[in-house]
Amino acid sequence: MITLIESIESKICTLIESKISIVGSKVIMALTGACLTMFILIHLLGNMQLYAGRDIFNSYPELLRNFPISLWFARILLIFTFISHISMAVYLERKNKLSRIIQYNNELIPIGSSFASRTMLYSGFVIIAFVLFHLIHLTWKCFYVQNPNLDLYSLMIVSFRNPFITIFYILAQISLFLHLSHGFSSAAQTLSLTRNKLAKNIRLFGFWFAFIVTILYISIPVSILLRVIHD
Repeated sequence: MITLIESIESKICTLIESKISIVGSKVIMALTGACLTMFILIHLLGNMQLYAGRDIFNSYPELLRNFPISLWFARILLIFTFISHISMAVYLERKNKLSRIIQYNNELIPIGSSFASRTMLYSGFVIIAFVLFHLIHLTWKCFYVQNPNLDLYSLMIVSFRNPFITIFYILAQISLFLHLSHGFSSAAQTLSLTRNKLAKNIRLFGFWFAFIVTILYISIPVSILLRVIHD
C-alpha cells in the first residue's frame, strides 16, 4: 500500500513540476482549499437541517433537484476542485518534506513538522475513500436497491443506526479535522506569518474552526445512533 501511494505521489509530482511553479501550486492550493471549505460549510448547513425533522430535511435535496443544470455544474466544478487540491497537496507536501529534513548518519529526520502535516497524505486517502463511500451510500443508494423510494431522511436514520458506518464516518471527520487545521497553519506559513502574533491567531482560529465543524458533523450520526434523531 505504501509503495502504491509513493508511486502515485511521484507521478503526480513529476506531472505538476513540468507544468506549474511552486508559487503557482500554492496559489492553486489556496484557492481550491477555500472553495472546498465553503462547500464543507454549505454541506454542513444542509445536513444540520436533519435536526429540524423529516419534512424540512427532505426539502433540501428536493430544492437542489429543481435546478439540474446548476447542480451538475456545481458537481463537476467540485470534482475538478477536489482533484486539483489533492494533486497540489501531494506535490507541495513532497517539496516541503525535502526542504525541512536533515541527513544524520544516513537517516532522514523530519524537522518542525506536526502530526497533521506528517499524516496529510494518508488522511487525504481516508477522505477520498470516504467521499467515494458517501456517494455510493447516500447519493446513489447502492446499498438500498431493495428500497429505491426511501427518502433521504429515512436513509440517514437506517444508515447511522449501523455502528460500523457511524464509526467510519467519525474517523473520516477526524481526518477532515486534521486537514482543515493544518490548512490554516499552512496558509499562515505561505504568507510568511510564522513569527508574529497574527500567525498564532490564524493557527488558533484554524484549530477551533476545524474542531467545531468536525464536532457538528460527528453529532449527526451519533445523534441517530443514540436515537436522539429518530423516525
